[in-house]
Amino acid sequence: MMMVRNKLLAGVLAASMAFPLLPNHAYMAAANPTVVATPGAWSAGQTPPNLSPDKPVLLFVHGLTSQAKIWYEDNDMYQYAYNNGYQTAFINMYDITGTPEDMWKDGELLAAKIKEISQRYGGKKIVIIAHSKGGVDTQAALVRYNAYPYVSRVITLSTPHHGSELADLAYSSWAGWLADLVGSQSPGTSSLQTSYMQYFRSEMDKDPDVNKVPFYTMGGDKWSGSGKASYTFGGAYLSVFGSNDGVVTTASAQLPGATLIRIGPWNHATVRTGSYTFDLFKSYIGTVTGAAASAAQAVSSSSRLTAAAVSTDVYRDSTVTGNVYGATPTSPQTDANTGTPGASSNNASADAALPNGHLYVRGGQSNGTASEALTVEDGVQSITLDWISNKPLKELQIIAPNGKRQQVRVESAKDDDIFKGAYHQIARLDQPVAGNWQVRGVNDGSGAYLMTAVYASNTSNASLHTSLSSGTLDMKLETEGLRSEQTTAKYTVNYYDGEGKRIAPPTTSQRSLIAGEMETSVPTPATGEPSSYVITTDISGVTAAGKPYKRTLIKSVYVDANGQTYSE
Repeated sequence: MMMVRNKLLAGVLAASMAFPLLPNHAYMAAANPTVVATPGAWSAGQTPPNLSPDKPVLLFVHGLTSQAKIWYEDNDMYQYAYNNGYQTAFINMYDITGTPEDMWKDGELLAAKIKEISQRYGGKKIVIIAHSKGGVDTQAALVRYNAYPYVSRVITLSTPHHGSELADLAYSSWAGWLADLVGSQSPGTSSLQTSYMQYFRSEMDKDPDVNKVPFYTMGGDKWSGSGKASYTFGGAYLSVFGSNDGVVTTASAQLPGATLIRIGPWNHATVRTGSYTFDLFKSYIGTVTGAAASAAQAVSSSSRLTAAAVSTDVYRDSTVTGNVYGATPTSPQTDANTGTPGASSNNASADAALPNGHLYVRGGQSNGTASEALTVEDGVQSITLDWISNKPLKELQIIAPNGKRQQVRVESAKDDDIFKGAYHQIARLDQPVAGNWQVRGVNDGSGAYLMTAVYASNTSNASLHTSLSSGTLDMKLETEGLRSEQTTAKYTVNYYDGEGKRIAPPTTSQRSLIAGEMETSVPTPATGEPSSYVITTDISGVTAAGKPYKRTLIKSVYVDANGQTYSE
């Protein structure tokens, strides 16, 4: 009998370790909503049995290339909200069509639906929980399209408030073949380029309504060991720019003027998973005051309230500060590390980035087998390789300088983020010997590929500075640790309109390094309209120790309708 009890106890302990514990007073599983697969379609979640009238409605907004069901299929976020007594709503944005739109088009659509959802719930204000680009769309809806009277606060989960370098990569000269086949160049992806997001930030910051609704942010810094190849690729690539969750850096996940709840050990998917983060941001949701709750209860679901009536609702913070929020709220500050009341996110700092100049990128068309050279200098600790293709490879071959095949573990998976529809084949080389390596992607038939290599090395550093004036793009490259007389750089500039569509053939320019610097200029198309330029700089040189060295820099520059330029 004792043995049986011990087995039962062991089974219970094993189950509790395998599955996260639900909140106290867990209820029966809520029936998943059904959201029609059209832009703007939304569905209410099931009414929880422990519904409290002083709790706001939670609207969940998805991110790039995603859809409403990510909150309740293979995700317990909806269940957590239901168990905690919240009314919920889930919405599909333009991504559901297969062509993600920018934050302006998404924001306009979302603004109309925010008003509709608030009215559906009797004029209750809404708290928006937004993942990834959904947070950018939300800010556009509140500020540019005047949806702020219906929203009490916003919680963003790994939102790229400052863009993502992966979006810059998607528009680089080397990614063109692959982007054409998998459709990774869309208005939505284009709008997440780091330069465009600088423009967006400037547009938001100068709007008088920018602080009408408080924002709270969370971000992840665990991409390694996530079990997802696209996050391994994204995490390794973005590690050059700082800590990240596989898609968004922790620095980009923080919004100026917002309150940082926490940076935690999440990847881009687990940060939006209920059992990982709901209990951490729950206290920041806030509650409806008694008067507002009574008024909302008294209004039937078919009633319609004016924006003026809704904007008079007052919400009270559920944290210990007890602050009352009106039209211009003042949010409590939160410590960046612990999530307790303390420092503002403006004072929080992400992990330091690796020195720039540690990327090598190549890509093109494949007619079965494609091969790329990989130059390794002395002092390289490791290289993370990713061969991205429009269909799975039959084999990824890595040949050392001595001609021998290397036996390496290859991680493969399909991407569902920036390069949605592409396939990743990832391998890691530890302590690679110096010399010329070969990487081959073997497949049947024609296709396209993009190879990225992330070096862990302190051999050299390089940075690119740009300026634009009188229809000319000026570029200045600075390097450290390379022999000037043996180093050259090839600049390739791709030109796009404001929606990310190509508007002119690329231009190229090649220069030699002089005293650690090189400068060049290229003419830009005279469009008179918003446009973006993505500069791919391929550096070929020799280190101070006399070893061959090759790297790639990618930088985007956005030009608004007034000719003002934006870039990192």
